[in-house]
Amino acid sequence: MKLTTTQYNQIMQIYQEDRQERDAEVKSRRAELRRKIPEFSALEDAFRSAGRRRGMRVNYGGLTAKFIEQEKRLLRENGYAEDYLEPPYHCPDCKDTGYVGADHDIPCHCFKKYAIELVYRDEPVMNRLMTDRFEDFDLANYTSEKDQSGSTSRECAEKALTQSRRFVETFDSDFRNMFIYGASGSGKTFLTSCIAAELIKTDHPVVYISAVRLFNEMADYTFGDKKNSDNYAYDSLFSADLLIIDDLGTEVSNTFTLSAFFSLINERLLNEKSTIISTNLTLDEVADIYSQRVYSRLVEKYNFYHLFGFDGRIENKLKDMKPATV
Repeated sequence: MKLTTTQYNQIMQIYQEDRQERDAEVKSRRAELRRKIPEFSALEDAFRSAGRRRGMRVNYGGLTAKFIEQEKRLLRENGYAEDYLEPPYHCPDCKDTGYVGADHDIPCHCFKKYAIELVYRDEPVMNRLMTDRFEDFDLANYTSEKDQSGSTSRECAEKALTQSRRFVETFDSDFRNMFIYGASGSGKTFLTSCIAAELIKTDHPVVYISAVRLFNEMADYTFGDKKNSDNYAYDSLFSADLLIIDDLGTEVSNTFTLSAFFSLINERLLNEKSTIISTNLTLDEVADIYSQRVYSRLVEKYNFYHLFGFDGRIENKLKDMKPATV
């Protein structure tokens, strides 16, 4: 899926507003320094006067080295940092332009992040990413029911929660992948949306996508006329810092989906791009449907977490129900 002209303009508007905000901050700081430091005001006036004599338009972005050095000296002498008049960009890599490279024609990582958010914003789970929090993951919803390993429902949920927090905390230093499985309503989507929300807050490109849409996007790209460098929907499946595949197993399984799934998880492993998969399938069903080759890669490179026991969604609905009036 390419960005539409409207979507592209939306992203460019974000950068324009960021630059305007920074310019306004620089102007405000200069005004502050002129009020507080007479020497600074005199220095600026001298620079403006010299510019007028030479018929130049005053441009503080193109100040002479001599003026800059005098300016920094005054800042130091008056207790300011030398870069006080250089507030940080939202993205220092592209300086809030969206592009990097010698020719300034390569989309910056922040541009790709905005593009991902736009092309996937109609995914239902995207609407809840900024509201779900780890603190609201209620372990009281899980019971003492045991799985085949002898661990209780609550113990498994507590382990999944602890490791999900650790996944976020060590994301930039520890490459890991997660496979969360269990019955519908066991908390898989809530937990994965908490992970996504935390990483999005720290400007990591995250794709959270249902298995159905995932394979639709891959099929559209493979069999359609969409093989171009601007296909952010497809490219981001491989390049996003984190890919979360929700409800694996709900897609129509065929030769293409099996091959595409292996290619996707294998390439992301090779490039050390983290992936989280959630499914209602049992592990035996995963092995049967996706082949032993896929299952072996998952077992080798993913950490598995089983969520089961009490259905928290049903519990919440029951609490909200009012007794019928007689």
